Amino acid sequence: MIMTFMPLIFKDRTGRLLADPYDRSVYFARGKWLTEGMLPISEYPQIPTLLFGIDRLVSNWVGPNLQLVVYISLFSLEMLLVLFLFFKELLELLPPELSNYAFLALLPPTIYFAANRFDILPAYLCLLAYGAATRRKWTLAAFILAIATFTKWYPVLIFPGFFIYATTKETKFQWKMLLAFTLTSVVILFLTYLAGGVESILAPYQFHTARGMEFVAVPVLLDNFLRSLFGAQISLPYFFLFFFIIQLSGPILIFFIKLDSLDALVHYCVLVTGVFVLFSRIWSPQWFLWLMPFLILSAKNAISVWLIVGYNLITYLAFPIIFDAYPSSSLPLILAGLLTYLVLLALMFLSVKNLKPAFYFAHIHPQV
Repeated sequence: MIMTFMPLIFKDRTGRLLADPYDRSVYFARGKWLTEGMLPISEYPQIPTLLFGIDRLVSNWVGPNLQLVVYISLFSLEMLLVLFLFFKELLELLPPELSNYAFLALLPPTIYFAANRFDILPAYLCLLAYGAATRRKWTLAAFILAIATFTKWYPVLIFPGFFIYATTKETKFQWKMLLAFTLTSVVILFLTYLAGGVESILAPYQFHTARGMEFVAVPVLLDNFLRSLFGAQISLPYFFLFFFIIQLSGPILIFFIKLDSLDALVHYCVLVTGVFVLFSRIWSPQWFLWLMPFLILSAKNAISVWLIVGYNLITYLAFPIIFDAYPSSSLPLILAGLLTYLVLLALMFLSVKNLKPAFYFAHIHPQV
């Protein structure tokens, strides 16, 4: 309520410290496809595009001057309900002696970004998929991950880890998982095609492919460093392709680690998602929400907990505090970005330490 109403009461003098209406205003604009009989096309995947339209339809019952306010409030309420379910699921999945770690999901920066974006939704879906895996409900896990993939695309990268883990536990090829994931994806794409044709399928991919490097993303920082050091002009298409390949490279871990336990699966998800976030040319601070379920599940000691707290707080420090106070290329923002990446690398390093090499890899290289 504070995040929703304080900015209104104080006529936006709070800036973006309590709430950031920009993205939710974009969601409001994209949702008009349902109320105005347009094609369901946006720069977002199919599931959020559908949600934007439904919320726009619900908010349509008030006058035009209030529709945006109602829409923003409704959307934030939905995402905070998802955050509550996220917290509840963590309580059920964490061992009793570590159940208090679930409260890491209620750190102020997590609440802030959960209320102002929709990234908590794919994070929750991935957590549900993990919950299904703990009960050996492999087909359900695959189905949920497919839904999550069309909410944000990164879950497709963690699916191979779930598949290999299931195959290892059951000692047989899990073709039903592949079938469930593939069929669910095909159905979503087919329904999208029926609603808006090929354009509605390709629009999100075309939009994000055309985006350049943003703010303090790692490729931006590296590009600026190389320019200042050598004065060289980097060929952007190759530069983009290089980092895009690294972004998607996480699943090759299945060939080098033993996915024979739930802990290994959690650490796999931390590394794959972390690599995707770390090497993206797009700077989206809220993406740390994608890591939160697996970071919390992997936390076993005070060091892990404080790193998670630090990751939250530094992300919020970078955006909105420093981002709104200084130019986008300023030294404070660069330092905040670098510090965020260092904390993320530390969390990923803890996951690397907890993973065992695959048997054949260890056999070939006994010293590993």
